[in-house]
Order: sequence, then structure tokens, then C-alpha cells
Amino acid sequence: MNGFSLERLQTLAEVVRAGSIALAAKSDPIAQSLISRQITELEKVLGVALLERTKKPYQPTAVALRLANSCERFTREVDQVAADAAGSKRPITVGAGEVVIREIMIKWIDSHRKGTMANSWVMRNLTWRKIQEGLATEMIDVGIADRLEASANVEVAKIMDYCYKLVLPEDTKPNKSGWKCLVDIPVVLLEGAGRFRRFLAECEREYEVKLTIVGECATYPQMADLAGATGSAMFIPEYWWANRKEWRERTHALPGLEKLQRTMQLGWNKKVAERRPEVAKLVKVLGSGSSASRRKI
Repeated sequence: MNGFSLERLQTLAEVVRAGSIALAAKSDPIAQSLISRQITELEKVLGVALLERTKKPYQPTAVALRLANSCERFTREVDQVAADAAGSKRPITVGAGEVVIREIMIKWIDSHRKGTMANSWVMRNLTWRKIQEGLATEMIDVGIADRLEASANVEVAKIMDYCYKLVLPEDTKPNKSGWKCLVDIPVVLLEGAGRFRRFLAECEREYEVKLTIVGECATYPQMADLAGATGSAMFIPEYWWANRKEWRERTHALPGLEKLQRTMQLGWNKKVAERRPEVAKLVKVLGSGSSASRRKI
């Protein structure tokens, strides 16, 4: 069809992956114009809208997401055929938060260096929602996060339970004041407005304190850096806190913090694991001892 090509589909997939035409073009006005024209040509030949243009930046429609995912899967299969023919292995793509990548995956790879089953790795710093989508669409091979859900093609296994710790600024000693200690100490938080923020709002009311939030960050390492720079307190997940001994003497006990207990989960696409023995082996090792908590639909 005139105006329809794999190149244009790959352009659409890149826009969906980047989040906008401008980001996909990397602020190059010439590239941005070319991308916009290619998507317009696709819309014309398909007879459907691929971008929601009522507000900026333009957002991909449901049809665009469907096409982009199909194109990505097709491209990966072509790459896999070429890799198989060349006798090489495809990288294992892992989706997780930055701290999980650093503290769990990379340390695991280092400790299993001799038995690593893949030639290379792709680590993607993603939210749990993006991990869920990536597993379903085969954009990632393995995901680690909380709140993952099993589905027709996605399986989930429990890795660990964890909670949070409040770490005070340097040279600040914990005491028995509980939440009152945060009357005079500012706090740096992870960005978002989910369960954690609702919990903090409840604690402000219950313990009659007003938190002073001096910064929000996209990742925990950013948050730790900003807390150090601003002399602020921070809430840290236990799996990271346990590996940083210097934080323990600054850890302040807070009543009710145990309500934030979460479950770290391992997720994978069972079709991918069936096709790729190295992914199946990784899943088996990371999920060992957790088969009782595995959920299937």
C-alpha cells in the first residue's frame, strides 16, 4: 500500500517508546518533521488516528500502541533468526527499578559470572506498570517489581517481602519522638501520588505533624543524593537499606511504617521462556523457593 512500510511502522514504534515525536527526534527539527510526516502518511493509508492531538505532547492512540507492539515483536523475531543463524545469543532484557537493577540483578550476575547463561544483558529502568506492559508484549524478558499480576501469558512468583526505613540526615541521631522528629527535618520523596503518599497523609493527620517536602525524585539513588545535599530525611526500601551499613545508625523508628509492607515479585512471559532456554533458566534460579507463591491464570 502506498504510504505503508516497515520503516514507517518502526518510526511509530520509536515514538511510542520515546513518549513523543520530539523525544523520538531528539530535538532535531528536521527529524521531527520527517517523523511527523511518516506518521501522517500511515494514518492516511490506514484510515485511523495514531496520535491524540488534543493536547501536547501528542499521545499514541490504542491503535498506535497495538501497531507499535506488533512491529517490535516482528523486529525482535527477525533479529533472533539472524542471531540464531550466526550462532550468537540474544541479550536477556530485564525491567526493574534502578535500585533493584543495582542491588539485585547486577549483584546476582556478578556472583554467577562463570555460569551466566546469556552473552549480554539489557537493563531497563521501568515502573511496575511499564514492566507489566513489557512482559505482556514481550518487550522485556524478565521483570522485577511489586504489584505485578499474572495473566494469560505472564506468570508471577514471589521473591521477598519488604518494608521501608526512615533514614535521618547525617549527624542526626534517632530518638523516641516518632513522627514528631519530622517537624524540624525536611523530607525528600520519590515522585508519584500513590499508596505511599496516601499513607504519609494519614500519618500527618494521626500524629499531628506537617511534613516539609523539599524535593521529589524519579529514582531512589537520586533521592538519596538530594537528601544528602539538602540535609533531609528519606524513606528507603529495606532491600537497599540492608546493604548500606552507614544508614543503620541514622535509622529512625516510626510507628505504623509496617503497614507499607510490599512483596517483590518476579514476572516473565511464559511463551518467551518456552522459546528461550536461557530465560527459562534465569527464571528458575531467581524464582527458586517461591513456587508455592506462584500464581497462574
